[in-house]
Amino acid sequence: MTQLKVSNKSVCILRLSSIGDITHMIPIIKTIQTYSPKTDITWIIGKTEYSLVKNITGIEFIVIDKKKFTSTISTLVSLFKNRKFDILLHMQVSLRSNIFSLFVRAQKKIGFDKSNAKNLHNLFINESIDASPKLHVMEVFFKFLLKIGIEQRSYDRDINIKYVEHQSLVNKKYIVFNPFTSSRSFNYREWNLNNYKEIINYVSDKYDIDAVMVGGYSQYELSQSKLLESQIKLNNLVGKTNLSELYNILKNCELYIGPDSGTLHIASMLNKHVIGLYATSNPERTGPIGNMKYTVNKYPKALMEFHKLTVNQAKWGKRIRNKNAMDLITVEEVMKNIDGILKL
Repeated sequence: MTQLKVSNKSVCILRLSSIGDITHMIPIIKTIQTYSPKTDITWIIGKTEYSLVKNITGIEFIVIDKKKFTSTISTLVSLFKNRKFDILLHMQVSLRSNIFSLFVRAQKKIGFDKSNAKNLHNLFINESIDASPKLHVMEVFFKFLLKIGIEQRSYDRDINIKYVEHQSLVNKKYIVFNPFTSSRSFNYREWNLNNYKEIINYVSDKYDIDAVMVGGYSQYELSQSKLLESQIKLNNLVGKTNLSELYNILKNCELYIGPDSGTLHIASMLNKHVIGLYATSNPERTGPIGNMKYTVNKYPKALMEFHKLTVNQAKWGKRIRNKNAMDLITVEEVMKNIDGILKL
């Protein structure tokens, strides 16, 4: 068993978001707990993200509201004014996280290498992980553990959520899809809603399986989901579930369909069959790791069509900010993958 290269084992982890990245963080936490069990772990995390992992035992969570910048700084100053950690794993490169790190005192502040850093991240750390080009996000996270002397890995992603079957899904077979993604400008990850109509009809007619639509609470998601619900038979649970309920809905589904989102990564974490829809980002970097057999990957084609670049020529992690990119994914390709799963 490899032990930490410090005498007093206290590690603070700074990773606030997003849901998808938090699912990739769980094996990191479980690895520390398994292979350095005497390490005290403090995790600074966003309020929404905490609701997913709050049942993991043996961690001191510092839960912050990312929307309340000033009060968060006051909270960190108050909590940490008389504390010093041996190690800060500074695992987020946003400007907000970089500023928050100033209020965490630690002997070592370990952050990303230059290829994965931005927002002057290197100014807020005193050590960086080894160069990690062309790796999946989770693989980059594991690089942090190498810096503190842990070479082993645990891929345990159990988060101790009690299973409670959703009342609308008792004794039903169903697929789940979330057509919505981050509201950030020029995200362009969403597949046309009309395509989902064809998929729902196909699954219903061929396999007699229900379709469940999930999503968040934004006005956009609520209005678009109601529009789709008015046009086709489905179970619309958009805006009606918290993360624990979503987790349990996914736990019992036949398969999941959707673009790169937190919901996709929760489904993958549960080892469900996942049909990831990727054209604007590279699934080799942000896809459902270990679960990409049925991913529809049009990222190489989109790179060439919209930027005249191959994957090898493009900067790792390059996003395609073109609203037409997701149209490269055809309904027929998704149907083929559905058949591959449901005929198993």
